[in-house]
Amino acid sequence: MGEVADFFRDKTLFVVGSTGFLGKVLIERILWQVPQVRRIVLLMRPHSAEDQETAVRLRAERAIFSCPIFKRLHARHGERFDGFVREKVKIVAGDLSCPDLGLDSHSLQVLGSEVDFIINLAASLHFHERLDLAVRLNTLGPRHLLNFAKRFPNPTLLHVSTCYVSGRRAGSIPEQVLEPDVSAFDLMGITSNERFRTESEIEKALEVAQSVESESRTPAARSEYRHAALAHLPSTRIADGHDRAAERKRQRWVHDVLSQEGLSRARRFGWVDTYTFTKALGEQLLVKSSDGVPIIILRPSAVESSLYQPEPGWIEGYKTTTPVTYGYGKGDLPDFPSRGEGVIDIIPVDFVASALLACLTTPPEGRNPRVFQVGSGSENPIRWNELMEYTEKYFREFPLQNGSGPIVLQPMKYRSAEEFDTWVGDRRRRLRIAHSLCDQLDFWPGAARLSQKVAVRQRHFKRLEYIARLYAGYTRLVCSFETNNTRRLFRSLQRQDQLDFFFDPTAIEWPTYIRQIQLPGVRRHVMTKAGDVS
Repeated sequence: MGEVADFFRDKTLFVVGSTGFLGKVLIERILWQVPQVRRIVLLMRPHSAEDQETAVRLRAERAIFSCPIFKRLHARHGERFDGFVREKVKIVAGDLSCPDLGLDSHSLQVLGSEVDFIINLAASLHFHERLDLAVRLNTLGPRHLLNFAKRFPNPTLLHVSTCYVSGRRAGSIPEQVLEPDVSAFDLMGITSNERFRTESEIEKALEVAQSVESESRTPAARSEYRHAALAHLPSTRIADGHDRAAERKRQRWVHDVLSQEGLSRARRFGWVDTYTFTKALGEQLLVKSSDGVPIIILRPSAVESSLYQPEPGWIEGYKTTTPVTYGYGKGDLPDFPSRGEGVIDIIPVDFVASALLACLTTPPEGRNPRVFQVGSGSENPIRWNELMEYTEKYFREFPLQNGSGPIVLQPMKYRSAEEFDTWVGDRRRRLRIAHSLCDQLDFWPGAARLSQKVAVRQRHFKRLEYIARLYAGYTRLVCSFETNNTRRLFRSLQRQDQLDFFFDPTAIEWPTYIRQIQLPGVRRHVMTKAGDVS
């Protein structure tokens, strides 16, 4: 047994955000490689107000432990698997977005007295989330955990953030804390008409949300939602569905307004989107309020499929590069608004889990919090044109299918933002003309089938445009994330620990990883599950 595994003997880890992609990988890894932990405590939000303990237990069984990622643990423990999990894992009903985590004082005391490490993986990962929801989870959530840690003498708090809290900064991004009241534009030397203050931004976000909610509930607004709902409901459903449809329209309006407000505030101060903006605010609160609590900030770059553990290519959902690579493989994404020679910084999820566990073993020293960035771009970069070249070769060997047979691909074209906008406008105009012609040819027997094909193309194109706009802010960044602290950490480990908790990005062979691990993994774990493999 190596030093890292032995370090966790009889330790209790309090994990928040365990139902996510990284969360599942981390829980599986702990149970597989360091089963000598005393306990893993998972904070989970109950989906039922009644019998919350039963609700979170059932949620954990369905969302975590029924996942295929645990198959090697099933093989090791056989019929004892459920008993092993019950022995090592405790589920607690709570809510990160609430002060005191939604727990009563007795539960807080019992929990805090046994916890050695607090690991925060929870986040709203939607780039364009409602500003208030993103603030409550990404910004205030870490502070709630810090306040919890302050009650007790022992816990170390590890907060998983993202390398992209650097915003639109160019050049080398160091492993340094984000100072409170300093925006990304401030660090770039760009002056703003509005002064940036961390606490003020949080207050404004919550005040704007309250104002928008109030506006959406005025008699005039409710009347507008009801009229809009009435216009779209079939007459047979008006009686029972009118109020529900009106409420959905109200909620959609609130979501859209607050989503746009988040993007506006983020871009005003130099961040790409609401996600990175609110994660940066969360880091700044930890720096401002640490008060001696040992804090580690772990910043992964874009987290991708596993390279080694629990199996090569394990992934869950359409993440990171997948919407682009599989959009291209389906023939829906022949053009992309990025610099072909630009670096895309991706890192396998098992490397992130390994680095997380390794950095918990390092004693506090120097500045608090300590920052570790986990990425590949500074040591072993892969560029967009290389990624898409490997992707094209994979799909030429293993093509996706459509109604006409194997999809034939052309090399991806990289366009500037202006060129892409022109291309999008031209494609949209052509589809509108095709749709109009189908309407005029409704007397022709084949018109309905042709109209359906045009509608499918319009949906695909809308999806293409959404993906391109979503990723555009990241593909145009010209920065490199330093990983000096993380590299020193890996080199400080004993040889056996380096093998057991591997996270050296220089070992990744990108052609092999993309063509033999990542893309097949998505096909196996994501597309098959979604019924999208042809």
